[in-house]
Amino acid sequence: MTIITNANSQQAKFPIPFIENYKHVVLDPVKTELTEDQRDALKHNIQLWRDAMVLFTASGNARGVAGHTGGPFDSVVELCILLGILAGDPDGEKYVHTLFDEAGHRVPIQYMLAAFRGKIPASSLLTYRAAYSGLPGHPELNHPSADFSSGRLGHMWPFVNGVALSEKKTVFCLGSDGAQQEGNDVEAARLAVNFKLDVKLIIDDNNMTVIGPSRDVLPDFDIAKTLAAEGLAVFEANGEDVDAAYAAISKTIQHKGPACAILHRLICPGIEVLEGSNHGHDAISVDHAVKYLKKRGYGPEIYGILHEMQGAKDPRVYQGSSKEKEGNRYVFGHAVNACLDELAPGEAERRVTVIDSDLQLSTGLSFIRKEHPEVFHNSGIMERANLSCAAGFGFNNDKQGIFATFTAFSEMCLSEMTMARLNYANLLCHFSHSGCDDMADNTCHFGVNGFFLDNGLEEAPESRLYFAADAAQMFAVVKRIFWDKGLRTVFSTRSKVPYILKENSEERFYGPDYVFEPGKDEVIRPGTVGTVVSYGDMLYRSLDAVTTLRNEGVDVGLVNKGKPSHIEPVAMTCQLTWSGPSRLPVTLNVIDEESLKQMSKTGFVLIVEAWNRKTGLGSKMGTWLIERGYHVKYR
Repeated sequence: MTIITNANSQQAKFPIPFIENYKHVVLDPVKTELTEDQRDALKHNIQLWRDAMVLFTASGNARGVAGHTGGPFDSVVELCILLGILAGDPDGEKYVHTLFDEAGHRVPIQYMLAAFRGKIPASSLLTYRAAYSGLPGHPELNHPSADFSSGRLGHMWPFVNGVALSEKKTVFCLGSDGAQQEGNDVEAARLAVNFKLDVKLIIDDNNMTVIGPSRDVLPDFDIAKTLAAEGLAVFEANGEDVDAAYAAISKTIQHKGPACAILHRLICPGIEVLEGSNHGHDAISVDHAVKYLKKRGYGPEIYGILHEMQGAKDPRVYQGSSKEKEGNRYVFGHAVNACLDELAPGEAERRVTVIDSDLQLSTGLSFIRKEHPEVFHNSGIMERANLSCAAGFGFNNDKQGIFATFTAFSEMCLSEMTMARLNYANLLCHFSHSGCDDMADNTCHFGVNGFFLDNGLEEAPESRLYFAADAAQMFAVVKRIFWDKGLRTVFSTRSKVPYILKENSEERFYGPDYVFEPGKDEVIRPGTVGTVVSYGDMLYRSLDAVTTLRNEGVDVGLVNKGKPSHIEPVAMTCQLTWSGPSRLPVTLNVIDEESLKQMSKTGFVLIVEAWNRKTGLGSKMGTWLIERGYHVKYR
């Protein structure tokens, strides 16, 4: 985990003086043309802030906590223009001075703005995304660095409509071509027009998402035509032409009612290698940042800071687990491929479809695209429609759809999953980036409400939830449930996890001797004093604590939650060549009666999980124990 323990000891100023050397400029949007002095000041500020943005966001790469450069780097143009316009309204009589942004990953803009406005020390920007730094990967209002919370695409514009309705002023919302793919934005446009709200969208159209050009994925989607069809006034310009960009924004402000300026540009303009590339979406690498800064005339006293940064590695050696780690989110794709490989020619395309929502590189779907392109579909950032489409494909009992995105975004799809369940659709979902991780972020991206997905009535078709402890078990999860009927959900973490080992051994717990026993929770370590119940990535952490106690003579047990007791093995058409387990894997939302009985005989039951205490396993298992009349200390 990367932790900044003494951030306040850093120099108060940012190494590139984007605050001290900022040229004050006041812009009146009634005038659509810039004076020479205004133009020169804007160009100076844009370049200065972009240079600082490169150093700032590269610090995330240097510390190993990732981040984003392209979107915020691009949007510095409109940011500087808007700062000039807001400078002409010092008392906030015309405009709401919060610059809302529906692309939460562009949060570096908000952090630079917070430093500019004196809310946080400028030097703290170099702790971007580090744990406990107060600068998470997406803005969250409980930090002084943020004026609003954001992160899930398509969620901010509808919210901004409400702000405009309340404030009776002009409200700005920075947008992106990626966010505009979300269905929420079409509804927001319709509402803004209907209520005649003075909402002004400034959209960075860089034709790029994390997987590549937006227009390659949705070639017929035109933002300007879509918004104009809903009734917005639309003004388009070259986003890298300061005069044209200012004119478009000025006309947008002058228009009475909702309007938008669409600024077209390549992502990362002026950054070699990254310009026009999807690699510009994430945090710029140290090497590319140094090259850029050298070209801009900065010396080693500036770019050398990046070489000095190191992410603090977790020093703990986790007892009972291997040193080797694997990414479960990638294993999902490999396991699906193994099942598809066993089908007869043409059968995969006929029986299976895989629909991606722009996150194939993060969810393992990219491996399916490479090995089985016949089943794979790019479909843009449209989670709800994509999930429903996959479910509809699985409406035929002989077929199934596969859908994947981040666990946090599963909350966006609850209604669609309900309809999939009610239609008895065969749908396999993979939700990655579950739980919390080793970097600062907010709960818009940390998925902590997985149990939300198990929301059907008792008599409704089942919705089984699976969260494997390591890569071997993850492979077994997908292997075992691939052709099961109904709605199945597999969770994984962003970070790699170690393999669980047998007690006092280097042998993997989920090894070749792991035999399927239906209806039994997995006893990782037996105990009499008490029982720790865990799952997913928290299992290996719990195992470390349990091992410490056992070494001290405290006979505490550990259980990996659990397996359904009422499911008979089903015939499988795929035979996998994985050396791991072959029994039914972990299922979170099914009660193992015998396991509960045995737990109740120990001194306590402790649930350890990375999910929300209000909605997680802990909120359920206590009820299960009480309903059965078991009396045991529980937490």
